[in-house]
Amino acid sequence: MSEARGRVPLLGLAWRNARRHGRRTLLSASAIAVAVAASIVGLALAGGMLGTLLESFARLETGHVRVRAAGYGEREAFLPVHLNVSSVEGRVAALRLVDGVKAVLPRIRASVLVDGAESNRPALLLGVDIEAERGYLDPAAITGSGTTPRPGEAEALVGVGLARRLGVEVGDTIVLLGQTAYRSLGGIRLVVSGLADSGIPSWDDVVAVLPLDQAQRLLDLSDGATEIVVLLRDPDDAAAEIEPIRGALGPTDALEVRTWLEQGPLIRTLQSARGGYSVVFLLLMGMAGLVIVNTMLMTVMERAQEHGVQSALGMRKGDLLRLIVTEGAVIGLLGAVAGAVVGTVVAVTLGRIGIDASQAARTVAAPFQGVIHPVWSWWHSVLGVVVGVATAALATLYPAWRLRRLRPAEALRS
Repeated sequence: MSEARGRVPLLGLAWRNARRHGRRTLLSASAIAVAVAASIVGLALAGGMLGTLLESFARLETGHVRVRAAGYGEREAFLPVHLNVSSVEGRVAALRLVDGVKAVLPRIRASVLVDGAESNRPALLLGVDIEAERGYLDPAAITGSGTTPRPGEAEALVGVGLARRLGVEVGDTIVLLGQTAYRSLGGIRLVVSGLADSGIPSWDDVVAVLPLDQAQRLLDLSDGATEIVVLLRDPDDAAAEIEPIRGALGPTDALEVRTWLEQGPLIRTLQSARGGYSVVFLLLMGMAGLVIVNTMLMTVMERAQEHGVQSALGMRKGDLLRLIVTEGAVIGLLGAVAGAVVGTVVAVTLGRIGIDASQAARTVAAPFQGVIHPVWSWWHSVLGVVVGVATAALATLYPAWRLRRLRPAEALRS
């Protein structure tokens, strides 16, 4: 008898029962399929959005490593020009020779007052190496009308929002006033060569982009900059690259060299969020599990007589429990595989065409551009199938426990 019991074809019986109750199987499998598909798309979307934010912050703000004067970070909100990095040209050349470094970008950030045709407005001055910034801050890419300012020429690229407030257009003249590196007042007259339309309102409403040499001229920063932004081939190597970068800079007592994770809580929050969005995945699977609990409970109770007959014929309660759990796992596998296929197709397709979030981006006070490309990974689909099957199997434990407590005689009478 024990040998016969050991040969109970649980998988075959589970598959037969799943096919026999097609509607209930379809309902339960559909719940798992929807949850798995939604989870895969959601994980890809969250990964793409976080990746876009992190990449935008690295290109436009923090870099992967940023070099500034000692004490600058504590006064960053005031953009203190008197705290600057000297001998920039030589340091940039040395940093570009460090293994793992992709780009080295000297930049000047300063608060200035811009006087236009109709009014004057405070603005953020960005002095950049126009050629070196291609593919990064990229003044040419954000020039909506007009032309990019040329190195050596008294020209500026003005944000469209700022230009509107100043009442200026391409070809007009503006005057910039700001505190120099020696804390005196400096001024420069520039021609508006173009209008910047980056799609980031927090930039377009305040920014004035100048060639690096013109910003140095205004602020008395001969061969100086307020920061050197270093971008790496592999951002995850930022901590390991700190010492080679320090070595290339020479004496760093007067400098602060920080990775992007050390430059503020926002980047750390975004990085930690990569693991946090898995909670949403588990919540979706939990909701699908509740549907399966309800469906399987109805199925088990309606088939009580059948299970009573099986018990009377010698099937142990342990085998009955395993049969129900196996049936749940079979349903979960059907739904999870279907959901994984649908979710993968949707995620990969959206990753190729992108999602236009330009309107939402205009409400975000961060360097976030308007197209999100979901990032699908094979482990999203594998995890979806595994968790889907496990959720379905676990969801049958309560119905199986209810059946185990039911005596065969009671089951036959029900």
